Amino acid sequence: MSMKLVLEDWSDYDDRKKRIQDAHFFSGTEKWEVDYLTTRIRRIYPFLHALAIADAITQCSKSVKAPHPRQPFVECVLKRLGVIA
Repeated sequence: MSMKLVLEDWSDYDDRKKRIQDAHFFSGTEKWEVDYLTTRIRRIYPFLHALAIADAITQCSKSVKAPHPRQPFVECVLKRLGVIA
């Protein structure tokens, strides 16, 4: 359920990303994308520290094959944060 909430309605992200590259892929190296995902996760899990989320994003950027498809990438981040199994 929580992963569905994080993945729900990324239309604002998609609109911005389409101008640059494929919206269905996540780049863990772009600051605005890291900030976007951090904000989405903190809305659902306000107890998580932004630095812990950024670290999980960095680690998943290294472990998930690039380009990073959105759903597996978000799943990797949430697993690293310990909020999903």
